[in-house]
Amino acid sequence: MDIWKWVNDTGEALRREGQHRVADLMDLIPSELHENRPERVEALLPEAIAAARAMRNPWLEVFFRHWGLQNRLRNLYEGEKALPEAAALLEFAHRDDTRECPQAVCTTQDIAICYGNVDGRGWVPERLEVCAETLARIEPSRPCYDCISREYALALMDDGRSREAAEYLESQAKNILDDGGEPGEAYREIQAQAHGYAGDLDKALDMLAELDEEGGDEGDRLSRATLRAQLLARAGRLDEAWEALPPFSSQIVPGLYGNWSEAVSLIVHGDPERNDWRLGRLLETMVNHMDRVGSHRKAIEQALLHAHLAVDRGAFWTARRALEVAKRHLPLLRVDGGAAARINAQAAVVAAAGSAARTLPVPAEALCEHIQNDENSSPERDIDLLLIAGQERPDDAQLADLTASAMVACGATTEAINFLQDFVRTHLDDEALPLGRLLDLLLDEDDDSAVERFAVQIESVNPVFAHWSRARLAFARERWADVGTHITALLELAPDAAGARRLWANAAMSAHDFATAVRLRRELVQMSDTATDDDWDLMTAASAGGDWDAVRFSAARIGMQLSSESGPVQEDWGWIRLRYDEDGEVNEYFARRTGPVTAEVTGIAPPGRPQHVHDTVVFDAAALEPMPEDEEERRRFLVPYRVVHTTHSADYRAWFVDGAHPGEEHADAFRAALQADRWAMWVTSGDEYVIDDPAKPNGEGLEGWYFFLASPPGVSAIEVDRRLKELTGHWEHPMCWYRLAEAAGVDTSVHERIAEKYGL
Repeated sequence: MDIWKWVNDTGEALRREGQHRVADLMDLIPSELHENRPERVEALLPEAIAAARAMRNPWLEVFFRHWGLQNRLRNLYEGEKALPEAAALLEFAHRDDTRECPQAVCTTQDIAICYGNVDGRGWVPERLEVCAETLARIEPSRPCYDCISREYALALMDDGRSREAAEYLESQAKNILDDGGEPGEAYREIQAQAHGYAGDLDKALDMLAELDEEGGDEGDRLSRATLRAQLLARAGRLDEAWEALPPFSSQIVPGLYGNWSEAVSLIVHGDPERNDWRLGRLLETMVNHMDRVGSHRKAIEQALLHAHLAVDRGAFWTARRALEVAKRHLPLLRVDGGAAARINAQAAVVAAAGSAARTLPVPAEALCEHIQNDENSSPERDIDLLLIAGQERPDDAQLADLTASAMVACGATTEAINFLQDFVRTHLDDEALPLGRLLDLLLDEDDDSAVERFAVQIESVNPVFAHWSRARLAFARERWADVGTHITALLELAPDAAGARRLWANAAMSAHDFATAVRLRRELVQMSDTATDDDWDLMTAASAGGDWDAVRFSAARIGMQLSSESGPVQEDWGWIRLRYDEDGEVNEYFARRTGPVTAEVTGIAPPGRPQHVHDTVVFDAAALEPMPEDEEERRRFLVPYRVVHTTHSADYRAWFVDGAHPGEEHADAFRAALQADRWAMWVTSGDEYVIDDPAKPNGEGLEGWYFFLASPPGVSAIEVDRRLKELTGHWEHPMCWYRLAEAAGVDTSVHERIAEKYGL
């Protein structure tokens, strides 16, 4: 059975059964993988697997687990870390109830990729064998034949047999074509790679150019771009390589690290100015990732490349650390393959280059100021100097803090934590500078037990900071009540601690305990004779809790004139933009400002999103964007703010309406009627929107008009449908509202015909 036919048939069957979300996940997970968004695949996968198991559908479970592994193996380049799941899925996919699943054969590809990631060169014979055995029992036209042929060729390339890989792929491509299939984009990219590695650069570049013309997913585009840059750099065409190399971003996933970093290393040899500490930080990220996921040979290769470039820029501490990673993975290789010799050679270079005594440019006590004032300072080179100065001044808290800061800047967070823990162990009652940085780093590591051990360690001599540490941990884990408990204990020891009050007030806001937030914000305001940001925060808390006297108190301190002296604040202060963070996405809507930190939403969210039109909200007073410098732009600019609380939810429901523009007279009457009904509309089509004119099939078309319509709560879909018919029935051209008609349970064929007739 063809895998993609099964996927389509299964998706349609799931939708007929009402399992729309599961059907969506069958589309979403492979799509997000191909767009190089591994974190989204990881977020979706548990829900998908749980749904398959709840439905007792083992074939669907094979499908989701396979794509989860593809994400881990291709995008994240996991090795030993993914091996247990790869082996378990291989076994699961060959049970009696899953053996016939079209996706089952793909688990062979998963295990082959996994061993290639662990130690590509060390597992070449086994990878070739398992691929050959699988290929012998499947038809060349099946997509799996394409995938597993690629893995066979990659194993050959890992063994240094690129010419043989190119010839093999040519032969397999002929088999695919002869059987009625067609090699896919990924197959042809591997062909280009094999030809390029075999020395046929022009052919490789021509093949990549052909693929570029065909388009494809973002992941495929980035993969081709990094391969092109690598091949050009190997050929010494460094300017072209730099032009081809995509900028580093989150979409340069670990599966692309090898090609990207090799291209960069060759490019910077020809242009050393590009070899700076920022590049070192990126390479540090790559090394750390391969170290964590158990991709042993790739970890060694990345570490040696990192060490080599670090020596070139005089970053010997970085180079030595990279060598430590390489040495740690050496005994985990299945076959040495020259790795030990390369590590020893690089270690000799590092030892020779780093043996020269480093002298401080200024006395140790002046080094911090010297580094902070040096515009050309490099954190990597600074670390060597700071460690020397630290030996002279082991009790210097500022020096320790700056050393850890430099380590973090270079991506060496674990080393920074270890360094600060050593310092704090003998300076428990010291100033808060190193303590604060250590706490921040521990919180970023999501290790609750480490934060608690830290608090226990210091509480006998520094109880205030111990309470602060526990409060910060509680806040980070959204344990809002615990924040108050710890800050209460802290304030008994340090009654004037403003930062502690702000943390507790923020926790109280998150818990919707507005009375506590107002009390704490008022205490902060009373600490200053003049208006501060605490006044704005007090108005936010007070507006959320309906304490209008507190709002007026801080408004007066700031100098804001309100139109009323008591009761709810209700102003008309023009337009603003409001931003909501919803399920990881930021959505923005227009609104009318009704007070210092309050507004009513006017923009309509499209169907499928949470609806906010006519909601009344409280926003944070800090503008999310600065005012433009240009005077004309300033006049048009609407300030964006972050919504923090909804005081009234209007519960409107949105519908999409599309069709021909009825003319301004009809459009104005339509708007007026909706406004009288307390409905809302938001036109989103522009002047360029044109639809088909059925009367003139070859003409210029009609001006189109589409908008979102929002109806109040209590108005049923069938009532909205009826009202729209009343308001638009006399227009020259009918409007289309298919989803509304579907929700109302009325005949949808009318809207299907309108959509087809007008090309909507």
